[in-house]
Amino acid sequence: MSGWKPYVDRIEELGASWAALVGKKEPQSVWYMTEGPEAARAETNDNLVKLAKDYSDFDTLRANGITLVPGIRYMVTKADDEFVHGRKGDQTVIALDFGDGIMVATHGSKVQTGNLVKDMTALADYLKETAHQRE
Repeated sequence: MSGWKPYVDRIEELGASWAALVGKKEPQSVWYMTEGPEAARAETNDNLVKLAKDYSDFDTLRANGITLVPGIRYMVTKADDEFVHGRKGDQTVIALDFGDGIMVATHGSKVQTGNLVKDMTALADYLKETAHQRE
């Protein structure tokens, strides 16, 4: 859905180095994701769908971590109703629920995680409030 591109662009403007929106309802699918290496796109797509399926199973997320691109597994340090947070070195992954889907973003050490989560939460709230307008 190209209609989701502005929301992903906004997440990047907030400081994310990579972002995606993924539908949670069966069948889960990636609505839009930031461009990346073509060779990794299919696997990243599959990993995002898996994350959407596992999103509310916090024990599974904590046990398995989050893999978005081949070879990079984030250790989940927080997983609850508020958001999911994972780390791999100086890289961070954040996932937030917005009702119909989840938004996922990664960032490096130059971005404050708390600020990005706050801004992404505001965007998630907006998406929840306007869900009926997008249907």
